[in-house]
Amino acid sequence: MEKVSLFVTCAPELEPLLLQELTDLGVTGARAGFRGVYVDQWDWPLLYKINYASRLASRVLLPLSQFKCFHQKSLYYSINQIDWTAFFGRGQTFAIDANVSHPELRNSLFAAQVVKDAICDQLRAKTGSRPSVDTQSPDIQLNLFIQHNNGVISLDTSGIPLHKRGYRIESVEAPIQENLAAAILRIAKFSADDILLDPCCGSGTILIEAALMASKTPPGFLRHKWGFMHHPAFSQIEWLKVRNEVDQNRVPLQPKRLFGIDINKNNVRIARTNLRAVGFNHEVNVVQADFREFTPEVFPTLIVANPPHGKRLEEESQLVPLYRALGDFLKHKAAKPGRGFIFTSSVPLSKEIGLAANRRYPLVSGGIDARLLEFSLY
Repeated sequence: MEKVSLFVTCAPELEPLLLQELTDLGVTGARAGFRGVYVDQWDWPLLYKINYASRLASRVLLPLSQFKCFHQKSLYYSINQIDWTAFFGRGQTFAIDANVSHPELRNSLFAAQVVKDAICDQLRAKTGSRPSVDTQSPDIQLNLFIQHNNGVISLDTSGIPLHKRGYRIESVEAPIQENLAAAILRIAKFSADDILLDPCCGSGTILIEAALMASKTPPGFLRHKWGFMHHPAFSQIEWLKVRNEVDQNRVPLQPKRLFGIDINKNNVRIARTNLRAVGFNHEVNVVQADFREFTPEVFPTLIVANPPHGKRLEEESQLVPLYRALGDFLKHKAAKPGRGFIFTSSVPLSKEIGLAANRRYPLVSGGIDARLLEFSLY
């Protein structure tokens, strides 16, 4: 058991949901923090499992050193005390994600540069060569956090952010992030027994996340690259054991339970392409249609929609008929009793739905405050 705590990051407002999900995955000794959850009791198999099976997490950070940081020189010295030869092989690349609030360090980019110099100087002195920075697809992703005089340098054991599942072959403009879609479904208490319909399905993210959940397919199923593989303690045998144990829980996806509609022909093509990439193209039905003129073959027990939000006032005014139509769709095209959820960042448009929301869940999408509106349908 390790002495340091893992920090499992997530989007704002998802901390309670992530804490519950981690508990469901068998994590004990966890506590919610700001934009994440601390895991005080963990071992390497559990770290692998969180990375592989969490639908809500963004990254799993493993602190390598916690130190006092008074100025640039103390930051350089603290980073230089870590033996970086244990992490870097010849030719490997790295990147540093920094979040810094400190009067002596000008900004996060400057602090990241100091860390980069300390690592490269040490490796050049010890090995004769220095690694290259690759911000797009690094072998080793590091995270620097400094607040006041306290600093933490962590290995990002996820590497590529966990919301990148690997199925998004093509995308639409401003798609919903995968772990946010999973969070919406968790709030909606989606289960494999539901008949789910997304009337504005776009690239199919909500449908695919629902399919993954219903089939108990882990969100990391399509991924092959992880940051923890570059830690000296990584065990390929233990990793494969964890992966196989999680995969054994998978069940076949039942057909005629997940439906998507989109008026845009290209969106439908993209959604089908992404569904094919994850292997659900036969079980999930996506059709090109205007939901206002569409009657589902099976009335859904759950309707989840992420309609366009509108960034400017003139765009919002153009979307008023759409939101009014969504309200009518919820009233007339859902099974009774049923549940409806609409995700939007526009308060004026939410009032056009014409139904009283039971609850409004605050969420954040792309840095914008939004709400998930819940409706009971009778």
